[in-house]
Amino acid sequence: MMAEPLMVGTCGWEHAVWVDQFYPAELPEDWRFCYYSNNLRSVLVPGSILGTATRPPVTQWMEDSDPAFRFILELPPVLSSPLEHDQCERELDSFFQLVQPLLPRTAGLLWRLAPQTPVLLDWFEHLLNQLTRAEPLCVDLMSPAWRVPAVLAAVERQGAGVTWHCAREEAPPPGGKLMVAMAPVADARTVRGWIEKLAQWQGYRQDARSGLYFEPSGQSAKAAQEARLIAELMGV
Repeated sequence: MMAEPLMVGTCGWEHAVWVDQFYPAELPEDWRFCYYSNNLRSVLVPGSILGTATRPPVTQWMEDSDPAFRFILELPPVLSSPLEHDQCERELDSFFQLVQPLLPRTAGLLWRLAPQTPVLLDWFEHLLNQLTRAEPLCVDLMSPAWRVPAVLAAVERQGAGVTWHCAREEAPPPGGKLMVAMAPVADARTVRGWIEKLAQWQGYRQDARSGLYFEPSGQSAKAAQEARLIAELMGV
C-alpha cells in the first residue's frame, strides 16, 4: 500500500464539450468545479488559468472541495520563458500569493518548458531551486533540446521529477518526489498498465506522490472516473 493514494484527474475542468457528457446541461457554470470535485478527487490546474489577468476564485475552489481533494498547480506561461532573476522573483511572489489559499490541498507544482524555450541553464537552475524549496515539483521537458545531461543533472540535484507522457514513453522517469503522468483516453487494460507503473514508481520512497491526468477531450472526465475505479480496485 502506498503512503499516499494515486491521484487521478484531468487537466482542467472548464471544457464545453463535457456538457451533457459529464456536466448536466442544467448545471450553472459556477457550480462546475464543485460537481467535478465531488466526482473526481484531483485536478491539474492549467497555468493559463493561473496566469490570466482576471484573478481566479481560488478561495471558492477550496470551499467547493473537501480536505482529501488534491490540486496540482501548473506554473503560468510567463514562468516558462527565461527571465532576469529579479523579475523571476516578482513573478514567483505573485504566483504564490495567488495560490496561497490552495496550498493546504496542493500536492505539487508542474513546470512546463515549451519546445521553443531556449536552454539557459543559469535561469533554469535558479528557478528550479526556488520552486523545489516551496513544493514538490515535476518538470515537463517538452523538447529533446531540454533532455540533455546538464539539465537532467540539475533536475536530479534539486529533487524534482520529470513528467511522464504515457502514450509515447515506456515508463515514468526515475527520481523526484512528484510524478505527473499525462495521458490520452485509452482502453482499460492500457490504463491499468499505466497505474501499475505509477504505483511502482511511487513505491520507491515513502514521501513520493504520483498522479495520472487525462488530457482535455470530450471523454477525459469519464476516462478519469474509470481510472480512479481501477486504481481503487488495485488498492492504490
